[in-house]
Amino acid sequence: MEDLFEGHNVGTARPLKLSEDVVSTATYGGPDKCYRYRLKRVWDATRPLVMWLMMNPSVATEYGDDRTVAKCQRYARAWGYGGILVGNTFAYRCTDQLRLLETPDPVGPENDKALLEMAQEANKVIAAYGTPHHKALLARGPEVVHMLQQHGITVDALRLSKTGRPCHPLYLPASLLPEPLPTHLVQS
Repeated sequence: MEDLFEGHNVGTARPLKLSEDVVSTATYGGPDKCYRYRLKRVWDATRPLVMWLMMNPSVATEYGDDRTVAKCQRYARAWGYGGILVGNTFAYRCTDQLRLLETPDPVGPENDKALLEMAQEANKVIAAYGTPHHKALLARGPEVVHMLQQHGITVDALRLSKTGRPCHPLYLPASLLPEPLPTHLVQS
């Protein structure tokens, strides 16, 4: 089996250009920055932040967006926020979920700490991790939401899937507003 950490390759998608008014930072860990723990975009430091909790980092970095992070910024701007924080239930950077199953630690050793810190920094937390393609990955999203709720953090979602999971934002209508995630769905 190949060494998944050597010369870490996230995937083939190319990053998009950042908006001119955005100040961006990111926190990485592991060999070749194979984990992304935190991504932050700020366009108005006088306004609060919204945190997006998704499944796994793709090609977005402090230097460029992917389509999902760009969409999250459009939502946040429309709602009057000054920036976004992006965290992921799995911090391992890849565009293919199958690679999460091949990685010894797809969550990342510093991920839960980073997620909690971002959630405490944000004015609103939106679960948007979607439905993984592989059953072995299903439990992680609800586990993270439960951890955040145990720390008194309210977690919202834009829409729930037919199976009751928070939908990924990329193809959702721009008109949606966040609503509190029903607590009975957290452990599903």
